Amino acid sequence: MMSSSLQSTVEKAAAIIAKHDYARVFSHYDADGITSVAIISTALLRMGIQFHSSIVSKLDRSLIQDLDEDLIIICDMGTAQTDLISEYLTDKDVIIIDHHAAPLTSTIPSSTASSSPVIINPHCFTRGGNNEIDGEVCAAGLSYLVARCLVSEGERNIDLAGLAIAGTLGDKLEIDRGLNKTILDEAINEGVITIKKGLKLGDGKIRELLLFSTDPYIPFVGKQEWVDAFLNKEGIDGDKLLGDLEDEEESRLTTALLSQIRESDVEVPEDALVGTTYKMNLEVVRSGLDFMRMIDACGRFGKAGIGIGLCMREASMIEDAKSLYMQFQNKLVAELNRIEGAGDDGIQELSHIFYFYVQATGITGVLAGILAEYVHTKKPLIVLNKKDGEDERTATKISARCNKKLLAPSEGEGAGVDLAKALDKAATAVGGFGGGHPVAAGASIPNGSEEKFIANIDSIIGEQRRSLS
Repeated sequence: MMSSSLQSTVEKAAAIIAKHDYARVFSHYDADGITSVAIISTALLRMGIQFHSSIVSKLDRSLIQDLDEDLIIICDMGTAQTDLISEYLTDKDVIIIDHHAAPLTSTIPSSTASSSPVIINPHCFTRGGNNEIDGEVCAAGLSYLVARCLVSEGERNIDLAGLAIAGTLGDKLEIDRGLNKTILDEAINEGVITIKKGLKLGDGKIRELLLFSTDPYIPFVGKQEWVDAFLNKEGIDGDKLLGDLEDEEESRLTTALLSQIRESDVEVPEDALVGTTYKMNLEVVRSGLDFMRMIDACGRFGKAGIGIGLCMREASMIEDAKSLYMQFQNKLVAELNRIEGAGDDGIQELSHIFYFYVQATGITGVLAGILAEYVHTKKPLIVLNKKDGEDERTATKISARCNKKLLAPSEGEGAGVDLAKALDKAATAVGGFGGGHPVAAGASIPNGSEEKFIANIDSIIGEQRRSLS
């Protein structure tokens, strides 16, 4: 259930939107961002409100100060830029639908403030230091709540709940609690989504699913001979579709995969491999995992328009989206294999972090997440994407991830890790900026400041683990 303060803020945002006949919409390029903008765009379309939607990697001063539209809707970002928005867009209606914490150097305006911007962000809704919203909610889930209030000619927009669930899957948030469960239950009751228990590999031929299974991480990912040997040993036809397996065959495959994982050096919990799967009954791609992964790949390859089209049920976009996803997986698997064979030139370990450099673009965050969740789980993992040969004005992009178990206080080490705060502090110290979530954060730092940044982040993580505050 929604808290009363969140409900009133969502209704206020919807009422403001309904007064306009045109909207400028911005969002981020990952699965959550793309599903968010698709939800809002579809709701606007159904209300007869014209709009122009754009996918951007960040909101900066030059973009914000040039905005001249009367209604601006920002999804999956914007919280960190409230100062700029208040400075340049005081005479505009601005709605921010976001779930990221504000940087340490700024504060989020009150969600009950009468002036613009109207901010729908879980971090706004606290009482006595406690969050009023149960569980983490992504931008797509919040966008869906807004769309539910944008009712036109009997259209309740409940059919868009599948997009909210896809965004939640993309951000790897818990679906079975709080607002996420409320959205899921509504989707199931309305026939938008069907759930069942099974292998969480997506749809397709078994051989290909295993060969490219990076999340959940299968130990022989990218190794054709190993996959074939495994399937031959278990007597399973690799050309068979996963959905066509008999119950006995799927059970045998599941048992064999779990056994293979236990014998390896990776940490893959059983519920990462086997659990609830989501069938999107109204979308052009029915597997919830495949749908989310294809959307995410579109955004990361700079083809967000294809991802948005997929979300708006353009069947003509399926093949292009599928092709981009396979390109993404090939690139990701190649980089995983490169790191595995790099030896001393690969992942480096300091007292409180792991770190390494990559030059491949578009996969940094996903790569870091896989390694931190399944392979290097003991410490946070920092990945630096440095452009060699560029001048010092060129930014080095940082992706940081950690296993969720590191968020909780650890016996003998004090408090838990918060990567959003750590990257914000470490990046600011070298003239950059950073932020995100406790378990997943990013930063941008000046070229040449990498060594200092690494030393800073290692020290800050150490302070966090020792802190009792």
